Amino acid sequence: MKILVLTDIFPSNEEPVSGTFVYELAKALSYKNHVIVIHPRLWNPFSIKSCKEKQNYHLHMNGMEIYRPKLFILPKGDRLFFRAFAFLIAAIPLLRKLRKTFHLDLIHAHMACPAGGAAILLGIIFRKPAIVTVHGSDIHTFPKNIFLKRLVIFTLKRANKVVTVSQSLKELISKTADFPGKISVIRNGVNHKKFFPFDKTTTRERLGLPINKKIILFVGNLLPVKGIDSLLRAFAGIGKKEHIDLIIIGKGESERELKILTRELHIETHVSFMGSKKHNEIPAWLNACDVLCLPSHREGFPTVIVEAFACGRPVVATRVGGIPEAATNDTLGILVEPNNTEELAAALN
Repeated sequence: MKILVLTDIFPSNEEPVSGTFVYELAKALSYKNHVIVIHPRLWNPFSIKSCKEKQNYHLHMNGMEIYRPKLFILPKGDRLFFRAFAFLIAAIPLLRKLRKTFHLDLIHAHMACPAGGAAILLGIIFRKPAIVTVHGSDIHTFPKNIFLKRLVIFTLKRANKVVTVSQSLKELISKTADFPGKISVIRNGVNHKKFFPFDKTTTRERLGLPINKKIILFVGNLLPVKGIDSLLRAFAGIGKKEHIDLIIIGKGESERELKILTRELHIETHVSFMGSKKHNEIPAWLNACDVLCLPSHREGFPTVIVEAFACGRPVVATRVGGIPEAATNDTLGILVEPNNTEELAAALN
């Protein structure tokens, strides 16, 4: 089959860990299919930095073709509703150019908005079926905006098939509208060629980490929805911290506030903010830790949890979204209520 993948979350030079689950799925599809990915780069014509940036328009990566047309964004704010139509405008001339050699069979979009909305309209224009995979925030966060809610419902109703990454997301969609027989649950997978148990001591030596300490690891975007402030407060409540370190991997808008909170809690000597890491570096960090902690307020189906399991590491996480569908017993991990610092500290202990 010739499959067109539309996504605004995908690894790139500017965001190396964004949408790694989309990348892994597209790569797996490319083993037996011709896959072209359209991953637009955000373009603000009023920004000097944006105008000076020079990026490859057409890339080849592990059997996939990736096109990065410019996607116009408004100078202020993040207008996702507008971005769906900007995505469409960016994709149409490219598809018309590709039609001579790429006889499209199917459009697969990730996230109901903006890529999903663009996929539905492209499907109408080019008379091709469209599948939309929803990942979480496009269902439990975006619909709080009335315009985005209408666009999301329009997208899901017009899609030939809707894929959710967890049963909880499917149930949430079913509360919004009735889609009989249209929704399939396909959870994010894990690449066992990358994620498998290593020797902990050797891995820690390579990463320059202490051998005899317990290490708690967080991996993800540093955003309020991830509940990292609760993790820091819970860590502050753990006794004998001289034998425990907390490592935080990721970047995001909350980084400065979290570092300030770390100093206010007087735990800065035991907490390390490591910044963003490439996806192929994450297996080593998971193998180096004793437990992965994911204290999110909302989730779809976080891939990092099953990646931790593949490395033989248990998790402490919140009982939200698709997390209970992964951590199904106390051997795999302990689940707590979100924003409950005391319960989180007890679970980590």
